[in-house]
Amino acid sequence: MNYNTILSDILFSFSRVVVATSISWLFCVSIGFFLHKFRSLYNICLPVINFMRQISPFVWLPFAIMLVGLGELPIAVVLFTAMFFPGVVMVFEVIESFPRDVYEEAITSGANHLQLFFRIELPILWKQLVNIFRILWSVGWSTVIAAEMLGVSRGLGFRLLDFRYLLEYKMMLLYIFIIGSIGILSDLGIRRFSRQN
Repeated sequence: MNYNTILSDILFSFSRVVVATSISWLFCVSIGFFLHKFRSLYNICLPVINFMRQISPFVWLPFAIMLVGLGELPIAVVLFTAMFFPGVVMVFEVIESFPRDVYEEAITSGANHLQLFFRIELPILWKQLVNIFRILWSVGWSTVIAAEMLGVSRGLGFRLLDFRYLLEYKMMLLYIFIIGSIGILSDLGIRRFSRQN
């Protein structure tokens, strides 16, 4: 095992989580705001959302492989499923905390829904929404390790499984340390970004 392999595994895992978390967060914010505008629709969807978010993301691994085969796509499906449903609920709850007097004043002043979203709601709720991204990132980072144990040939999770079969426990410990360290550093980075914006 050389440093290039370790760096490659880190980059593969990291890039998968970056893409999956970014897409999931954008969907969660968009759909969370949409469902907040149409509460009756939210009440209809809530039982399904709650049901899905109670199920461990690891349950979907074999189903994702059966539906879309091996490779990157099942990993993306599992990551998105793990983050999307709890993310929608969190975004909805954040919007619920929006000051009603500010909302009513904006409506009275003639703001339409797009103006309300981009000029008032989004700036006020931005830090809380970034914090949701931070939570989703944590979910994605812990999920990708297990997801990479099926159907790919690069990544921290794949290499951990490989080390297990080869009984290379020292390398397993090194990778576990790398996984934990990246998780902590990325969390600190997102928190700092949230405070500065």
